[in-house]
Amino acid sequence: MKECSNPFWLKYTPGFIRRQLEGRHVLHAIIHNTGWLLADRALRLGLGLIVGAWVARYLGPSQFGELSYVLAFVAFFQAISELGLNGIAIRDISLDRNASPAILGTVFRLRLITGFFCWLAAIGSMAFFRPGDLHTLALTAIVSGSLVFQAADTVDIWFQSQTQSRRTVVAKTISYLINSLFKVVLILSTAPLIYFAIAGLVEFTLSATALSVSYRMFPAPFNWRWELELGKRLLKESWPYMLSGLAIIIYIRIDQIMLREMVGTKELGIFSAALPLSTTWYFIPMMIAQSAGPSIAKKKQSDLIGYDCAIDRLFSLMWWIMLPLCISIAFFSISIVKLLYGDQYNASASVLAVHVFSNIPVALGVMQSIWILNEKKNVLTLAKTIIGAVTNVGLNLILIPMYGALGAAMVTVISTMTSGVLSNLLLSPEIFRRQLRLW
Repeated sequence: MKECSNPFWLKYTPGFIRRQLEGRHVLHAIIHNTGWLLADRALRLGLGLIVGAWVARYLGPSQFGELSYVLAFVAFFQAISELGLNGIAIRDISLDRNASPAILGTVFRLRLITGFFCWLAAIGSMAFFRPGDLHTLALTAIVSGSLVFQAADTVDIWFQSQTQSRRTVVAKTISYLINSLFKVVLILSTAPLIYFAIAGLVEFTLSATALSVSYRMFPAPFNWRWELELGKRLLKESWPYMLSGLAIIIYIRIDQIMLREMVGTKELGIFSAALPLSTTWYFIPMMIAQSAGPSIAKKKQSDLIGYDCAIDRLFSLMWWIMLPLCISIAFFSISIVKLLYGDQYNASASVLAVHVFSNIPVALGVMQSIWILNEKKNVLTLAKTIIGAVTNVGLNLILIPMYGALGAAMVTVISTMTSGVLSNLLLSPEIFRRQLRLW
């Protein structure tokens, strides 16, 4: 078989790097895939911050806080609708390409049905918790409609398993650009709050359409089929990941719910304005995990020493990327917030300076999830995230009344560190030691 040629970009790298990469075609695919994911996130980071800040300025802290409250509320149902199937499906397709039609078809149907019932549940739950608040109920009905359309993300499972995220990046980027333009039009036409909720649903609708078109344009399995026994097996393995995802949402989003209920929408708006500037960077470890996950799964089958070394390198890489990033953003937090949001959001600067350090434990936790997935220790994920969720809720009850939005930011850092790292002192001491390695 003729050996694949080196990618074009390799000749533009420094000589000592080029010599290390030449002929390593699996690594080339990972880097190429990561590059597309990075380009997508860079676009979303730049455009999202500009348009998002413009929306926040236009709505003001109170209305922006109200919209953030609904988004946080719906996020709980989103965690359920995803069913924790992504990593399992990607792993299984990577190991057996011939099984992909059954896996994709089964995952799609499971998500479509679950998404519909989660949509109904979100509306019913909001009506129960806030009876008579018809405006918030209408926002919830619109925003939660996205839960049905997210079943289309099943397409992304195929492209991730083949390390070809470029296909879905292009599709989602087109829908994101159109939606961002729509939000700008809404601002210029002084549209009411409910139209910005509609804009979110429009993006998911466009994304589902674009993913469908992208899938049909490239070689991929089209004979998707439903298999009941496969569905049972997937759900049997995935339920700890689903509950884990729900627990993660609790300790990432519950602070927004509690801020609204305990100190009001304005304080929630101050907190929510800082979140995009802080949590946007979560994509870095997730992007690397998406790109490296399939090859590490294969390495687990044939090279255990190389597999362990790869996990260690990922932990080290996270420290070298995230620590300087967090320090830099914290140092410039006042200038960043003032530039993007204006004086009405000045209090968001201190929230950002604290909250951004949650990126470190989040990154280390994401890298551990690769190990957990390949070792099939899914109950460990559930235990860790439940610990984080309990820590988050308990500390929020103490610190939010005392410090408001800043207290919620402090709790986020403590709870993510507890879940992602410190819990391993009891649950997985060996991984705890490996997470602390800087080289």
